[in-house]
Amino acid sequence: MSPRKTILRELRRGLDRHGKAPFTRPAEIAGFENRPKEYQKAINQLLRSRLVEGRQDEAGRMTIALNAHRLRDVDRALRPVWIHPAMWAVLAIVLAVGAGLAI
Repeated sequence: MSPRKTILRELRRGLDRHGKAPFTRPAEIAGFENRPKEYQKAINQLLRSRLVEGRQDEAGRMTIALNAHRLRDVDRALRPVWIHPAMWAVLAIVLAVGAGLAI
C-alpha cells in the first residue's frame, strides 16, 4: 500500500475510534520507520492538498490529523478501486463490446 493511503487509513481509524480527529505524530504511523523519506514526502503532499492539517505538540514535534472539512475527499481517496465510478464505466463498456461480439 502506498504511504499516502497508509497515512490516511491510520488517521481515519483514529477518527472512527475517538469521534474527533486526534493529532498523531507521523513516527507513530505504521511503516514510517521503514521508509521515512517516502512517508515524509507523502505527508508534505497531504498537507499541501489540505487533506491533513499539522501543528506542534507540547514537545515541539509535528503532529497531523485529518482535516474535518475534507473528510469526503479522504473517503474518496481511500475507496477500493472496484468502487470507483470509472472502473464501473470500463466494465460496462467491456461487457457491451463482449455482448456485441457474441451476437
